[in-house]
Amino acid sequence: MKVQSEKNIQSIKAPQAIVHVKHSITLKQYKLWVILLKKFREGYETAEEKDQNWFFKVSKEEIREYLGYEPVKDELKIDFEGLRKEPILINYLEKDGTPVMHGMGFISEWKISSKTVRFRIPSFLEDVMKGLDEPKAIFQLLNWQIFNHFSGKYEAIIYKLCRDYSGVKRTPYM
Repeated sequence: MKVQSEKNIQSIKAPQAIVHVKHSITLKQYKLWVILLKKFREGYETAEEKDQNWFFKVSKEEIREYLGYEPVKDELKIDFEGLRKEPILINYLEKDGTPVMHGMGFISEWKISSKTVRFRIPSFLEDVMKGLDEPKAIFQLLNWQIFNHFSGKYEAIIYKLCRDYSGVKRTPYM
C-alpha cells in the first residue's frame, strides 16, 4: 500500500568514502542503508545515546515516511540480513605504512521489533559518518525526492556518479 510521505526530506549528506562502494544489494536495501546512515548521523549530531548494547534505532514509522509505503516485517528481515551479509572490503595503509585489508558488512547487527529497527554500523562507517564535519571532508548531497523514486539500483548508482560531476561541465566517457 503506497502512502503519501509526510516528511519533507530535502537532501542527505553521503560521504564520498561510501558513495562508490561496490555492492550487489537491492535498491530497497540500498535505500534502507542510506536511511540508517542518516539516522546514525542525526544521533551523532544531537549526541543521542546508543542503547546499552551500542545499537541506534529508527522507528518503522520513519522508514515508512522515507520510503512512502509501509514496510513488511518479513521483508525487512530479509533486507537487513542482506545488508549484514553483503561485504565491504577496503584496502588502505595504517599509520605505520603497513597495508591492510578491512572487511565488514553494510551493517553489523540488526533487531526488528513491532515498532522499531535497531542497528549497528561497522566502526569504519561510524568514523566516516562522524568525519562529515571535518573541513576536508568530501561528501555529496543526494536529493532524497529523486533518489527514492528510482526503480532500479543502477539508476541510483548512475545518479550518484552524475552528482560527482555536477558543475564540472564535462563528464568522463562512460
